[in-house]
Amino acid sequence: MTPDDVRKEAASIAQALRRKIERERALGSGELLAAGVAKARREGPSARSNGAAHVRESSPSMPSPSTSATPEPVSVTTVESPAFEPPTPSADPGAFTLSPPEPHVRAPKRSANRDAVAVDDPEELPPFTDDLHPAALAGGRDQLAAVALPILASVAAEARACTKCGLCTTRTQAVPGVGSAATGIVFVGEAPGADEDLRGEPFVGRAGELLTRMIAAMDEKQLIPGVTLSRETVYIANVLKCRPPENRNPLPHEIESCSPYLVRQLEALQPRVICCLGKFAAELLLQLKGTVSSMRGKTYRWRGAKLIVTYHPAYLLRSPSAKRPVWDDLQRLAQEYLTD
Repeated sequence: MTPDDVRKEAASIAQALRRKIERERALGSGELLAAGVAKARREGPSARSNGAAHVRESSPSMPSPSTSATPEPVSVTTVESPAFEPPTPSADPGAFTLSPPEPHVRAPKRSANRDAVAVDDPEELPPFTDDLHPAALAGGRDQLAAVALPILASVAAEARACTKCGLCTTRTQAVPGVGSAATGIVFVGEAPGADEDLRGEPFVGRAGELLTRMIAAMDEKQLIPGVTLSRETVYIANVLKCRPPENRNPLPHEIESCSPYLVRQLEALQPRVICCLGKFAAELLLQLKGTVSSMRGKTYRWRGAKLIVTYHPAYLLRSPSAKRPVWDDLQRLAQEYLTD
């Protein structure tokens, strides 16, 4: 094979990987592939060719570029247990103290289409004020939680009967959301998986068990003093309310059809902080394109709420080393919760 042939083959492989990255951008898998392509470019054509061959050999289950299923990241370790213990870089108990918040980042302008999404429920929602902190004596958050209940129930009923996209023909049942407005914290993921599709509740599989342990760790460490954190006191939802076949990535028209349900839920919940778990939730609410690593570590605004971005728990199952940055993000969530 001549050097020109090698270069052409490497260019073809790199182009196929770039197309794959654009489709497979959820849960950090796109970031891993992008890093591999960048490394191959730095090392030269022969390294790109050899690197691509290594990817094919070490990942026989990876679908072809024409397949929309999410590939398994290369050379990662599977966690046997979804237990989430806050990373301990030292025995110093102060290792979990909150660091000063970074400067706030101005939230991007929402598109006209984003602003056009309205709350369909005619019931008036109370305004977001400081008394909506759970520790407020006025009990504003308790009142809001009570008002939100019928709205959330209405959205859930509509989602379960929804036929706006083809996912209604492949789902077992819709998965609207779970929890309450009691704390004003909302976790937003991507879409239900197989376990969620069977039970009708978000985040109940292995990734869901890990999210539950993450919330429990926040409560155990008392990151937000005086506020009890659990699946019952936060709200957990997804961008899509129905499972995509084979857990593939959400398609643009599916997100467009389903996102009004999430918007109505957020309007009713009036969260103090929204935590986007993964790329799709962040891109939808921020109207930005980018990787999770490029969006995390900052504080944004979504209407009246603060918003942070972190990795999806499913990504942690494949990449345990990401637990450290995720714990940092949860501390940021707590810090932003406690400040105006």
